[in-house]
Amino acid sequence: MLRQWAELAFVPSARYEHKDAQPLRYIGLRLVKPQGELFDDGSRRAYFAVVTNQRDRGNRVIEWHREKAGTIEHVHEETKNGLAGGTLPSGKFGANAAWFRFSLLTYNVMSLLRGLALDGEFRRAKIRTLRLHLINVSGRMNRYGCKLKLRFCAPPQTIHRLQRIWTVFDLPSQPTAFSSTA
Repeated sequence: MLRQWAELAFVPSARYEHKDAQPLRYIGLRLVKPQGELFDDGSRRAYFAVVTNQRDRGNRVIEWHREKAGTIEHVHEETKNGLAGGTLPSGKFGANAAWFRFSLLTYNVMSLLRGLALDGEFRRAKIRTLRLHLINVSGRMNRYGCKLKLRFCAPPQTIHRLQRIWTVFDLPSQPTAFSSTA
């Protein structure tokens, strides 16, 4: 598919603008199918527009727009379904507001965890997947003498992921040795 863009000289029909507002910039996109193939509606071309106040090059604005497309819907879905933000625990407004704030705080911590400590398939994994593979890992705490040991009942790759998290988020007390009983 051939993508073409151009700056448009477009004047909106708005009667007024705020005095501190920057003038908006209109970038037109034209998508052309190769060899005259038709779109679903029977046309050979499709037209779209991006309205922005950014001053970057047009192709960079279009790339930025495509990168962010739909991200807020993912946040809503994760907080509502993955973190139970859509199931409010009480009939009281203050309690529900606190519950939702905790779910948003948890979402931010999990996003930080994904971005800094995880790689591969877990970097873009949903929270329920992370809960299964990282948070709900079985372990046993043993104290022998002055040492406190944590033994995991998990595969070695899960233990390596946990090691990576503990390395990235430098805590005051770090584990010294890892053992696996898979």
